[in-house]
Amino acid sequence: MNRTFKQLSLLLFVLLISGLISACAPPTAKIKVSRNEIKAGEPVNVSWETKNAKNIELNNQKVDKIGSRTFTPKETTNFQIVATRGKKEARDRATVKVEIIKPPVPTASLRAEPGDIERGKNTTLKWTTQNANQVSIEGLGDVPGSGERDVSPAVSTTYVLTGKGEGGTATASARVTVTDPPAPPPVERPRVLDPGPSITDLFKGSMRSIFFELDRSDLNPPEQDKLRAAADWLNKDRFRTVAFRIEGNCDPRGTAEYNLGLGDRRARAVRDFLVSLGIDVSRIETISYGLEKASGTEEGSSVAPPSWAFDRRGDFVYLRGGN
Repeated sequence: MNRTFKQLSLLLFVLLISGLISACAPPTAKIKVSRNEIKAGEPVNVSWETKNAKNIELNNQKVDKIGSRTFTPKETTNFQIVATRGKKEARDRATVKVEIIKPPVPTASLRAEPGDIERGKNTTLKWTTQNANQVSIEGLGDVPGSGERDVSPAVSTTYVLTGKGEGGTATASARVTVTDPPAPPPVERPRVLDPGPSITDLFKGSMRSIFFELDRSDLNPPEQDKLRAAADWLNKDRFRTVAFRIEGNCDPRGTAEYNLGLGDRRARAVRDFLVSLGIDVSRIETISYGLEKASGTEEGSSVAPPSWAFDRRGDFVYLRGGN
């Protein structure tokens, strides 16, 4: 009985000493990864093992003493295991290098067959793109990634193709030169004594003033119709060389500086609309007179001065050209 008690006491003493030794032992931590280098989108397994620790964290997240997890890092990542017991700490780190594969850069080509045509004839635009998920041609809108389309521009035009993809943007252009058809052989006509109206008179009769709303520079539908008629006249063969100036005017209300800017916006709005109808911008000059030419004293009709509505206008002045 006494011997058994002594053996039991000795065993308890050994266990106590072992527990004290274990309590005093510093924590240990070990981490490893299944692969040190991967490509973006590939998974990697991270495993760890710790001893003599109460708190364990993997990249600041609490975890078990022993374990593993699968990650899919988007970029090069450091995985760190931290094991602590009281003030004692153990760390280990493993790095996974991620190779980021850049998407391919788009390519684009565009050509016109033929590149020179007579007015009224057709040409074919042909294009191809690669690595582009959105393709458009200026003036035609969105188009397939590759294809062809017949066009018949009224004037010489540069078509620009834009292809956009995950790897960036690519552009290509093709110039179509439009020429007048050969002139018919001259026909001898009887001599006419009356030369008819001058080019200046014809210009004044066809290019009617454009009127604007108060403090506005956008064109309302009736004024757009007037500009369409003016563009038809300017695009006639005998008037295709006519150059002119657009004068922006305002009513007398507001500061001189403000009205100069508003007059300029009005003149440019008329110019841009004519250019969109096929008038070459090199034929057009613009100027703003602001309130300098204003004569109105109250609101009234835009066709009968003196009125503020009549002052809010864009005028056309013949410069040169025409037969």
